[in-house]
Amino acid sequence: MEMLLLQTEQLPSLLAASHSRAVQSWDSTTLTRALNWGHFFRHLHSHLWTQPTLWEALKQQLKKRGLVRLSHLKRCPELLGLALLENPALSSTTRHSLFCNFLIPATGGAEPFISLLARHRAASQLLALLEPIKGTDGIEQWEGLPVRVQAQMLLSQLQGDRDSDGNQGRPSSALLDCLPCGSMLYRVVAVALMEPDWEEKAKMLLLPWLLFGDPARLLSFCRFLSPQCLASLCAHYSELLASYLNFLSSWGNCLIYDPLHGKWQTSGVKEDEVPWEEMQDRINCLYQESEPLGSAVQTWLRQLKAQDGNFEVRGLSIWTDIFEAL
Repeated sequence: MEMLLLQTEQLPSLLAASHSRAVQSWDSTTLTRALNWGHFFRHLHSHLWTQPTLWEALKQQLKKRGLVRLSHLKRCPELLGLALLENPALSSTTRHSLFCNFLIPATGGAEPFISLLARHRAASQLLALLEPIKGTDGIEQWEGLPVRVQAQMLLSQLQGDRDSDGNQGRPSSALLDCLPCGSMLYRVVAVALMEPDWEEKAKMLLLPWLLFGDPARLLSFCRFLSPQCLASLCAHYSELLASYLNFLSSWGNCLIYDPLHGKWQTSGVKEDEVPWEEMQDRINCLYQESEPLGSAVQTWLRQLKAQDGNFEVRGLSIWTDIFEAL
């Protein structure tokens, strides 16, 4: 048991290293060694699965020590690969070796989703290396293609997972919750929600995870995405608009007016406060969308302005100033 624990304790260090700048010095030999460790942990998981008593004992010990879960052992090669693919410190030569590892499909049986995700991530990064194709209007037509590849793959997998008889209609949140939450996932989800011909399915598969899951996740999603992107999403999904307007109300109420400089400033009381210029940009982008979104934003601003006292003098209410600036 102690030997198993000592071996398993190496996994957090391996995953931490894959996220760090230490990979800058990795060559193909070091990469192979790290991936071999990943395959070792997967083999260890398979071995433990056949011995329920040992499985349960190790599970309890890992829980007591606050270490990784046993499920991480099974997914270690893909977790390691995804971390390395996202790490900009990895050299181009070593990254090429990593591409070769993950672009080879699995053989024998259905491919696990996380393995499929790692392969598609590698493929999308190769797409990012393509030279942008400029049209006559100067638009870079390849821009966003890697993210679209991931978005389409995510939607296809979520739909397949939902339709599978073996999963008894498992909700998409069960799969999405297994993915590392952060800027990359938010970008993919946003693009998936705007994917042509997928809007109805995206609404069913992704919106519940966003709107009815962890409130902090929705806040981070809205804070990370650009004003233009969120305005487009709100124009397509009215369900998202109400939550976004609530966040904007909260962000706006944190601003205070500085009479000496004649402008609204962040209070500095809370982290990630939204400055006046960004507030204006976010609300302007919503207002400039096609109806009925523009009218909804006007109504919302009038209500906030009335709650503040319906002042017409600059500097007394942020909502008066934003309304007048539209």
